[in-house]
Parts: sequence; C-alpha cells; structure tokens
Amino acid sequence: MERVREGDALALEMIFVAFRSELLVLADRVTGSRAIGEEVLQDVFLAIWRGRRGWHVATSLRAYLRRAVERTGSRARTSRTRGATSGASLDAGDGWAMAQAIPDGAPTPADNAAYEDLRHALEAATTAMPGRVRDVFLLRRREELSNAEIATRLGVSVKTVETHMARALRFLRERLAPWRDRGGPPPG
Repeated sequence: MERVREGDALALEMIFVAFRSELLVLADRVTGSRAIGEEVLQDVFLAIWRGRRGWHVATSLRAYLRRAVERTGSRARTSRTRGATSGASLDAGDGWAMAQAIPDGAPTPADNAAYEDLRHALEAATTAMPGRVRDVFLLRRREELSNAEIATRLGVSVKTVETHMARALRFLRERLAPWRDRGGPPPG
C-alpha cells in the first residue's frame, strides 16, 4: 500500500491481480450483472489510484476492498434501477468518495447513534411517501423485486413502476438531504 501511495502503478496492479477474482464475484452478486461488476471493480481501483496520496487502510486490505466494492456496486445497482443505461460507468470521483467513506475500524458509539438516527429518518421518510410510491419502493428495496415483477404484482405498467421509483428516490433525497449535505442529521 505504501508503494501505491508513492505512485507505483505496478503495486496497485499486483493488488488488483491478487484480489480480482474474489472481488469480481462479489461485484457480480451486488450488481446482478457481470459487465457492471467489472466496471465497479475498475471504478474502485481507479478511485484508489486517483486518491493514492491520501489512501489509508486501517483494517485488512481484503476487508477494505470488499467494503469498497459493496458500496460502489450498491450505488451502481441503484443508478441502474433509476433508469441509467446498464453500461453506464460510475464516476471515478464518486467511487473515491465512497471508498474514503468506508470505515476502517469497528463503529464507534457515535457512529452507531448516527446510524440509528439515519435509520429512523429513513423509516419516517418512507412512511411519509404517497401510498403507491411507497409500495413500489418497498417492493423494490425490501423484497428486491424487479420492475417487471412489481408491475405484475400491482397491475400497472413497468413505466409506471419506474416513475414511482423515481419519485420515491427524489422524495428520499429531499427528506434526507441533511445527512448528505452535512454528513449527519440536522442540528437540534
């Protein structure tokens, strides 16, 4: 890792080769697509390279990379369900921001409290969604149904499902903006 921080591209390639197979299986599982899984892997390693001077791993490298792939893959899957093309690559800057946000150690009590606050805010925001929008969101996120499966279950078109999902995500972005904008709940 020190060699990567010093700008040794071969060192990063060695890490990539050592973990590629394991991480690709994970990325495929998280994204549901081999092609997107490969892009996720590339995005994670590109993000590490671009931010190499400040790259720090306090846990095992394997745990760090797995967490980075899970987070980046989850974001790619979410982007795809929002209507992005299946071949769209994540922005490497986003991948780096996500990789940097990965906690390297056990969560602190403050982390646990912040997580609980966010979880409660997410539940409250989900409950406040309009009925059909909430139904679509919960079927997608909790039951992990595809848009076609949701459409069949609710007796609506796939386009209607996509529209409701977009509204749900926009609703959540608005309601949870304090966590995104300030990195935590609103003061008070």
